[in-house]
Amino acid sequence: MKIIAFSDWRVQNIEQFIDYLERLKEKPDVIVYAGDDLERFNSVPYIAMPKILRDRYREELIKIQEPFGKFDKKIVEDIIFQNKIEYKMDENKFEKIASFSRYGLLIVAGNDDHYYRKKAIYGEKVVDIHDNSVIIDDYAIIGIEGSTDKLSQLYYSEKEIKEHLKSKVKQVGDRQLIIVSHSPPFKILDFSMRFGHSHIGSNALRDFIEKNSNKVRAVISGHSHLQGGKFKKFKNTYVVNCSSHDNYGEPGKIALINISDENVEISWKTLYELSTIPLVGDKTDQKLREHGILQVEQLAALQPTKQLYQKFSDIQENTLYLIINYANAIDSDKIIIKKGIKSALNSLEGKNIYFFDAEYRPETTSSGPYGMFVLGWMDRKEKVQQEFLDNTKDEKKMLNRFGQWVEKENPILVAYGSTAADAPHLRNCFTRFKLPFFQIKHTFFDLYQDVLYTKSYRKQKYFLPLGKPCGLKEVSEFLGYPKPDLEISDGILAPIKYEEFLNSRDKKLKEKIKTDLLDYNRDDLMRTKFIYEQLKELE
Repeated sequence: MKIIAFSDWRVQNIEQFIDYLERLKEKPDVIVYAGDDLERFNSVPYIAMPKILRDRYREELIKIQEPFGKFDKKIVEDIIFQNKIEYKMDENKFEKIASFSRYGLLIVAGNDDHYYRKKAIYGEKVVDIHDNSVIIDDYAIIGIEGSTDKLSQLYYSEKEIKEHLKSKVKQVGDRQLIIVSHSPPFKILDFSMRFGHSHIGSNALRDFIEKNSNKVRAVISGHSHLQGGKFKKFKNTYVVNCSSHDNYGEPGKIALINISDENVEISWKTLYELSTIPLVGDKTDQKLREHGILQVEQLAALQPTKQLYQKFSDIQENTLYLIINYANAIDSDKIIIKKGIKSALNSLEGKNIYFFDAEYRPETTSSGPYGMFVLGWMDRKEKVQQEFLDNTKDEKKMLNRFGQWVEKENPILVAYGSTAADAPHLRNCFTRFKLPFFQIKHTFFDLYQDVLYTKSYRKQKYFLPLGKPCGLKEVSEFLGYPKPDLEISDGILAPIKYEEFLNSRDKKLKEKIKTDLLDYNRDDLMRTKFIYEQLKELE
């Protein structure tokens, strides 16, 4: 079964997604939307109101009770809060999206979708999968809407979710299950930082998977934007978080899921906005729009000539040349290589190369009480050396040992993003302890700034088909790095886990966290080496 899944499209371009579906050579069996902002896709009639109601909602709502009868207090307050009066009543994008699938568009409402917005889920081949399960061959697809957060617009208790799952399984019989749930299972791709650091998934869903892992082939979810674009295997079940971030200009993440009797394959497609192209900031984005360039493909179609530079004289020639090439790479989904440019990688020939990565708490590298808690470096033969800060009082000793190693080996430390991240924060720590940093400063070679995103048309040899943030994970996985199943999946989690290590009195837990942090650091070293080697092969 082939599934295209997406979720939490608060700001993403829906028309761009429809264009993507139109260009597909083969229709997926189903398309899944895992919730939130339903009204962006299809209007609920009473959302489209005259402007005069901005100041007179409560009085006027009494007069327009139809088609849903009397509005209760929660609905009135939600309409006032949202103040959404711009939607057209004659446009059903859900129905349009559903037309590009074989069996339909399956939707669950999200935690931010008040129950009345479920009225937006209608149309030919459009299914509210929470209310109506779908059976396709040997698979049953069931849904869970909302979340267990009591502050949500659409809330369910863990007991209600447990009973809902029990009821749906009874209805569909003994079949392989695919679950579409707005909320992920508890502690599986559900970590969030919006309202503090917490896991926001469902315990009932996790318990169900643990007991039925041989039957549940996949869980498709959203809700935790921080974990969007990731998947994780839990026992025999693949959990996919296909949510997108809700900051302006954030790209749309789409999961491509292929489920067979033998396997579950998951890959990703990202739809980029103009503002996500490297070097396109707010001002450049605005200038491009003033010139009528609204989409990535329009920018990619431009030819960098003298005439074009004159026409776009409000954008620097260097910047215009680079962003056109980045757009070209993204639009064609291919790496563009400028044969006449000499890569900075050539300068590393014959040097004593080590790959470097550090884990630290950015807010305290200057002030303390500690900054760096893991230092890792690895040679070309993948021999890894790591320093772990078991006690924060020993940070100076750890830094001093690293400094002495650098002085002895005189290495080139090949890192990713070190110019803006590892190097300045390492300097902050050395400065705090009045340790010499001069030699270390000049040992770094940054794959990000020196090779992939140089900001100079004279130095830029490679243009990758990736939009911002172009981080270590995105670049390494695009180039083919096999994604590992690690307990710690990103750099945001690392300092949080280290704090947990410091505060715990459980020896076994502390040892596990330490192992997880060292594994995460080792994986970053392997990713850095992988990028270096893949780029060398492109030479």
